[in-house]
Amino acid sequence: MSSTTMNDILGQLGTVADGLSEETVKACAEKIDAHSRVFVYGAGRSGLMLRALAMRLMQMGKCAYVVGETVTPSVEEGDLLILASASGKTHSVCHYAEVAKNCGVDLMIITAKKEQVSSAAENVAGSPLTAIAPADVQFSVPDKDSGTGSGQVMGSLFEQSLLLFGDSLVQHLAVDPQRMRKNHANLE
Repeated sequence: MSSTTMNDILGQLGTVADGLSEETVKACAEKIDAHSRVFVYGAGRSGLMLRALAMRLMQMGKCAYVVGETVTPSVEEGDLLILASASGKTHSVCHYAEVAKNCGVDLMIITAKKEQVSSAAENVAGSPLTAIAPADVQFSVPDKDSGTGSGQVMGSLFEQSLLLFGDSLVQHLAVDPQRMRKNHANLE
């Protein structure tokens, strides 16, 4: 078993960032900005990274919710649901994508599963998630179950990339530090 140092991880994250265009980040930030209510969902550690994004959006004054929390309202047409699944196969993520789509909710899909396009006469093969809606973001990271990993455990590189991507989105949105400070938790 090899040891992955912080510098190795930073190098891997730099490679992922280099593979993501600034236009993609900007388009996703604009998609968030265009919606008055934003919901997020991911399973496991991906969900934790999206919770961090929801917290920043709330601090910015955006109406943001985490799916599954007791105070999360029902989604409505015109809302945005941000979903993350590295494999694009996570059952709960796919289920929520389908339900939200049927409710007229806009989706932002973040995944690591690349769609494979063969000839024009054949269908586009992808993940169950990208069959529901096309991916807005696809990180170039190894599958957590493949033998060609990053040297990190399971899907760590995807999750780290997701956290940094969320912070990049916030930087592209109109940030008002005073408003963020006012909305920051004070029951600490």
